[in-house]
Amino acid sequence: MKKLVLVLSLTIAAVSLSVVSCKKTSTTSASYTPTCNSVKSYSIDAHPVIQNSCVSCHSSYSSYSQVSASASSIRSSIVNGTMPKGNTLTSAQKDNIICWIDAGAANN
Repeated sequence: MKKLVLVLSLTIAAVSLSVVSCKKTSTTSASYTPTCNSVKSYSIDAHPVIQNSCVSCHSSYSSYSQVSASASSIRSSIVNGTMPKGNTLTSAQKDNIICWIDAGAANN
């Protein structure tokens, strides 16, 4: 019984660690305000950034339908700085995604 409890505890700890490892803690309490000077396209502006910065942890984000379904969460994570883990987006990259989402997240 003690072995079972130990194995279960270690398994839960390993799963918890793997889930947490794909998210970073924001280093600032300030939020990002985008500069939307032009209409952004999914295929030209948002998709390349998502492919290069998000798909390694969020494999489902390789499809437009999943990205658009998660648009609100993606936007919040970028604005508050918790994503992407282990990387920082440039202002232009943030603008590409946030402005595309704010314009309705069209499949264009």
